Amino acid sequence: MSRDYLTDMNEAIEEAIPDGDYTAPLVAADLVDRLRAEDPDLLTGWLELKAAVFLADAVARKSNSRRQLARVGAPRRAFAEAARSFGTDGDASVMRPFAAEYVIDEDNTRRTVARMTAEDCRFVAGRYDETARQAKLEASFHRAVAKKIGARVVGDVFSEEQYVAMYRSVTGRSGSPVAAAA
Repeated sequence: MSRDYLTDMNEAIEEAIPDGDYTAPLVAADLVDRLRAEDPDLLTGWLELKAAVFLADAVARKSNSRRQLARVGAPRRAFAEAARSFGTDGDASVMRPFAAEYVIDEDNTRRTVARMTAEDCRFVAGRYDETARQAKLEASFHRAVAKKIGARVVGDVFSEEQYVAMYRSVTGRSGSPVAAAA
């Protein structure tokens, strides 16, 4: 009988999450240390099953990082080009904006800026519009909660059901505020 690494790891994660405040990276680091010492088979088996998911996330983050580098690097590039015109070597390592990648469709296809079509650009703009709209709704929700609780804490003023109902009424989302926070 083979081991159910997904179920076993989900249980280990649940056990590792404290009831109070915590930071996910510290909980994860502690869990890794504990599993290396107590159950290395679970750690390696689970990582083996999840490797493609983790790598897909790493690839997406790398692409996003490149795009951010292009934004941050633009002023450096302008300076470097001006410096080159005066005979000084510039920073050639900064990425060109056309090499930045964006998700251009619902299938999460990534394409460089240089190869994007008008339809691709509209899709990217729509994603940014939706993200901005959702962020404004989330901000409105949290401002409304802050106004309602005053100097108290959320749990003293709202039940979970009331909190979720308020979240849904302000944001228009059917899900839970917990899913949005993750």
